[in-house]
Amino acid sequence: MLLKTIFTQERINALLAALVLIGIALVLVGVWRYVDAAQRLQGNLALEVQQGDTEFDVSTPEQAQGLMASDIQKRRLERQQNEALVAGGIGLGTLALGWILNDAVRSRRRTKAATPVEEAT
Repeated sequence: MLLKTIFTQERINALLAALVLIGIALVLVGVWRYVDAAQRLQGNLALEVQQGDTEFDVSTPEQAQGLMASDIQKRRLERQQNEALVAGGIGLGTLALGWILNDAVRSRRRTKAATPVEEAT
């Protein structure tokens, strides 16, 4: 009886709606962070040198430090992209779980409502 008072229909609906909304928010944050990192990676000198698009002569210590700093930034942005993919995947999983559970709960309620109650005779 205690569980029935704790988990009322309204609370279950609110919990499942929150699960769906959290999933949507995680997907949106993941997409935003991935796109942000991809745009910031476009002009990265270390990435251009690594891909062979740009010739870079390291003749002074300042140029070497600049390339090293660019490489550190490239690695951070790539890590941000990886984390964004993970967040988006978790968001999709959370969204799917909330949606499936919500559908199951509604289906169960419809089945109970459609089943006639037999009177004890």
